[in-house]
Amino acid sequence: MRGLPATLPILFVCEISFLLGHGLIMTLLGVRMSLEGFPSQMAGLLMSSFSLGFVLGSYFIEKRIRSVGHIRVFAACAATLAVTAMLHGLWINPWAWLVWRVAGGAATAGLLMVMESWVSGESTNENRGKVLGWYMIISTLSLAGGQWMLNLADPATAVLFSVSGMLFALALVPLSIHRIHGPSQGSHDVAHKIKLSELFKRAPVGLVGAFTAGLMAQAFFAMTPYYGQEIGLTTRETSQFMAITTMVALVAQWTLGRVSDRIDRRKVILFMAVVMAVTGSVISMAAAYSYLALITVACLHTAMLHTLYSLSLAHTHDWLEPSEIIAANAKLMIWYGVGSIIGPFSASLVMQGVGPEGLWLFLGAAALALGVFVLVRLHGRRGLEPEVEQEPFAPMPLVETSHYLNELDQQRYEMQQMELDFERHDEPEAVDAPARSSDMEPADKT
Repeated sequence: MRGLPATLPILFVCEISFLLGHGLIMTLLGVRMSLEGFPSQMAGLLMSSFSLGFVLGSYFIEKRIRSVGHIRVFAACAATLAVTAMLHGLWINPWAWLVWRVAGGAATAGLLMVMESWVSGESTNENRGKVLGWYMIISTLSLAGGQWMLNLADPATAVLFSVSGMLFALALVPLSIHRIHGPSQGSHDVAHKIKLSELFKRAPVGLVGAFTAGLMAQAFFAMTPYYGQEIGLTTRETSQFMAITTMVALVAQWTLGRVSDRIDRRKVILFMAVVMAVTGSVISMAAAYSYLALITVACLHTAMLHTLYSLSLAHTHDWLEPSEIIAANAKLMIWYGVGSIIGPFSASLVMQGVGPEGLWLFLGAAALALGVFVLVRLHGRRGLEPEVEQEPFAPMPLVETSHYLNELDQQRYEMQQMELDFERHDEPEAVDAPARSSDMEPADKT
């Protein structure tokens, strides 16, 4: 981690401990709910309550960061997560768990806001790409590592809940033993507001894609451990399944992202939706055939799933001016949050009706609906949409994010714009160069 500000490695150690605990309890809850005989709709409701808490925390905790500082809010949220994690093991009651999940979701939002605002505040023009890369890699591997930890003890006992609580508590230690201060609350350039109707007019695929990503990703993370137990997977196989299907995101985001830099991103999203729809419909047959076949088909599905939000965000950025990005990102995050609240409970209702394979039927159906929408936008009555110059893709972590990480991505975007403008300054002006979105009439932005 050479070349990074001195505080960031300390913060990344905190992030590792936090996400190990987050990955563990996220998988443990699905397994334990199946072992306790909770009906699938209750399991889905419990997981949706986490997303509800996350959305609420995103709104209310930011004020506390500004008033009492990053380190105090981090300590409070980590302690809350540690307590709620251990309470799951002490009191086995679905309605009590619902309260713990709402509180845990809010505390998770607080921790991520602290870490991402810290990362954004400590980044410079020279190291932003490196910082985003490290954040992405650490997030994915830590999340997968936490899922592997399901093998440390019997999930039917309270031990793993305690382990998760310990990891959340240990996330406090690096910040507590170093004499460091939180990042400065530096002022950002004034962000221009953008109406939801205007955003939908410019980049409808980005907005719908963000909603679908929240719907599918949270349904997958929430209900897949429950699904694994219901079809007879062992604890080791369930943790393996979750970890492997999470780690494919590291390769998938870079690969699909680079492809999308060269062709229309909507076509890449359409391809991803088709793959997810097909794999969602056949994965039950793969599960009946062998465990290896199940993992193979699931990896194809999750490679697309874990990249959908990043690609939707990148496609939206292609149609925006730099000053509009923060406001647009906030709207995409809201729709991702709405999808993440609806997804787990909706998937659980389908599972209640048709059995465990209903999870994949739900995911496949959501992907199919997205694919149809993209196809209509590409080849609707108004014909092909006008071309727009695409900016380089940047991968995003699999965990929920706050607007602070999007501000960091905006700064990266603005630097790329400056570099491109500098390069174009010395080139002869192209006669038929495609216009940016701001140069088009609103009727042409679809």
